[in-house]
Amino acid sequence: MKLVIQTQYRENYAAHNDGYQHGVDEAYWKMKGGATYVVLDLTQAHMNRIVDNGIPMLSALIEDRNEAFEEYIIDWEIVEDNATVCEDWETPTQFHYTDGAWQCTRFTDGAMQHWREGILAKKEAWTPLEGGERTGYSCFYKTASGWHEQNSHKLKVELAA
Repeated sequence: MKLVIQTQYRENYAAHNDGYQHGVDEAYWKMKGGATYVVLDLTQAHMNRIVDNGIPMLSALIEDRNEAFEEYIIDWEIVEDNATVCEDWETPTQFHYTDGAWQCTRFTDGAMQHWREGILAKKEAWTPLEGGERTGYSCFYKTASGWHEQNSHKLKVELAA
């Protein structure tokens, strides 16, 4: 079984005036999509704990609010491992609990993206912090010759060819 969490993004189009002074105009919040988060390989004990207590730790790591932007959880559910969690064009973020901390990974297949020619996929990883913050972010791109760190010289040379 797996836990699937759906979120909503909102942006405040009136978070500041023309001089970028925050908080002086009336708020105008606009929906801007959302994200899907997945926790794989739930045991019966995990499911019981989620049913009894909800998902307060994951909520604290995902949700973020400030005067210009917010992301909040709109729904979560426990589903079968083979259940579809989002549309083909969406990229879910996977949570894994490793070495006493939550870790996130996101793998994006380039087939549905409008990336520079030569990029086949993208892999991101990070440690989530409360309030939507993150640390330890890494990003790799896959090309015909394999995976390359986002700032690697080999990636730049290969894409320039």
